[in-house]
Amino acid sequence: MKKLEEVAELIKSVADKAGMAPGVYKMLNEAGKIIYIGKAKHLKNRLNSYARFGQLSNRTKMMVSNINSIEYIVVNSDVEALLLENNLIKKFKPFYNILLKDDKTFPYIVIDNKHEFPRIFKYRTLQPKENFFFGPYPAISSLNDTIKVIQKTFLLRSCTDTFFANRKRPCLQYFIKRCSAPCMQKISKEQYAKNVQFAKDLLNGKDELARKNLTNQMNEAAKKMNFEQAAIIRDRIKAITEIQSRQYIQIDNMASIDFIAIATNAECSAFAVTFFRAGKNVGTETFIMEHTIEASPGEMGECFITQFYKTVTLPSNIVTNFELTNIDDIKEYIKIITSQNVNIIFGHNNIYKKILSIAETNAQIRLKKEHFNQYESQLANLCKLIGIKKINRIETYDNSHIQGTNACGVMVVFENGTIQKNKARKFNIDETTAQGGDDIQMMQFSLKKRFKSKRIPEIPELIVIDGGKTQVHIAQKVLAELGLSENVKIIGIAKQNDRKIGDEKIVLENGEEIILGHKNELLSFLITLRNEAHKTAITFHRKKRSQSMTKSTLDQIEFVGSARKKLLLEHFGSAELIKKASIEDLKMVKGIDSKTAISVFEFFNRVTNE
Repeated sequence: MKKLEEVAELIKSVADKAGMAPGVYKMLNEAGKIIYIGKAKHLKNRLNSYARFGQLSNRTKMMVSNINSIEYIVVNSDVEALLLENNLIKKFKPFYNILLKDDKTFPYIVIDNKHEFPRIFKYRTLQPKENFFFGPYPAISSLNDTIKVIQKTFLLRSCTDTFFANRKRPCLQYFIKRCSAPCMQKISKEQYAKNVQFAKDLLNGKDELARKNLTNQMNEAAKKMNFEQAAIIRDRIKAITEIQSRQYIQIDNMASIDFIAIATNAECSAFAVTFFRAGKNVGTETFIMEHTIEASPGEMGECFITQFYKTVTLPSNIVTNFELTNIDDIKEYIKIITSQNVNIIFGHNNIYKKILSIAETNAQIRLKKEHFNQYESQLANLCKLIGIKKINRIETYDNSHIQGTNACGVMVVFENGTIQKNKARKFNIDETTAQGGDDIQMMQFSLKKRFKSKRIPEIPELIVIDGGKTQVHIAQKVLAELGLSENVKIIGIAKQNDRKIGDEKIVLENGEEIILGHKNELLSFLITLRNEAHKTAITFHRKKRSQSMTKSTLDQIEFVGSARKKLLLEHFGSAELIKKASIEDLKMVKGIDSKTAISVFEFFNRVTNE
């Protein structure tokens, strides 16, 4: 990690070269990995702001301390900078950028425009570009209900074109009155086209027009004494009423509007989007934005909108409960990526206020669900114990070996209220370090390997070591050498003299030993972390030992070198399965000839017989 003075000189040097042009800049760490991408109206001013450390947030200070190099690209305008920034963020997903966690697609109702008898179907896509489409529908159940009503009302087919072309008699949909069987010429092309238009009118919010046309048809059938047909049309009118009644809130102006509300906490933010299409509410979906610590609602909102509408069809209007500072640039950016104009409104009035309020409630519910922390009280007590205000990340370390052989170290991460199994890291400890089974040397090795690596940019507030005063002191020494002693606290968990499990003592950095008692919830929490690290270390050690034994066994077989050994292990998965394989099974492995297969088979059978 570079000293801040060196970073400041680097920043000023790059800023002077960049000048006052608009552009995009990339911050890279020592490993050459991009950790942040930003845009600027004036590159020089924006870059120089990172050198004023006293004005930076804690998260930004941490990012700046990891900078090893800075690259920049000059562009022609602010909008071009915004466009390039978003494309690069989507490609590289830098750790310190605000990222949309839930990058998903939504289902749409599609009516095929290409066929003479168009079909209706649901389709999940980023942005439908062909045919008539309506949506998105956040809730698939709402979409299914709408298609069902349209089929019952207008008898549109839902079968594929291949199925349609090969029919010799009407299918079941015709007999249950959900299709007019155009495949069997049960309806004229002209009447079917009218029904398609009625369905589009209904989806586009022209409910009264569709109702009026159907009412005219019903009256016409009644005049002709065709009461059965009149009853069928009456049921279709009822179906339109049914689909209207499910839209709990309606907007009279038939507008296409997305209502976006934000809810935030210390770790991240949640956005709720309520979709209105043709004046009707078609559902609400919630999303999580990561890495939003210390960002303003406007900054988070800009990141959400510019990332979200790359995958979702743009409405005519967006209404938000947060204010955007560069709204014109955002609108121009959206126009470039979607070829459509959008009106972005901040403010609450009349029915909009009610809709935004409901959306905000949904965002708050998602936020609580995302970050429910069953260890909240334990973390609060832990903060008091070690003298810090807040803990976001805890790393726990342990080793495993047998007399120094197949030695390994592990790091287990507790973050966002839970143990993050996908963030655990394993360290292969070399034979020289592990010689003699020195646990302290192995712990030093793991800590140095972890904190010298730039692949893990996160810095924990607390490190938990399985050990007592000596282990804590050595860990302190390692962090001091790396310049991290002021940012990271260390505690040890050690057994008492009676070695009773579940009654360990806590060792602080000053050497103080605290006995909490076996019923204490904080001790139970720390033991949970220690046990998870211990279990992970043992599992990794056993895997290493098994692989080592497998390799040494296969090395004894004639005609089997490293390449064939790899082929056998990849095909069978373990030495035990290779041992059980027949000659024919062995010959099926690509790259293993008959001579090698016989050699492997005879080796294992000879070993078994002996």
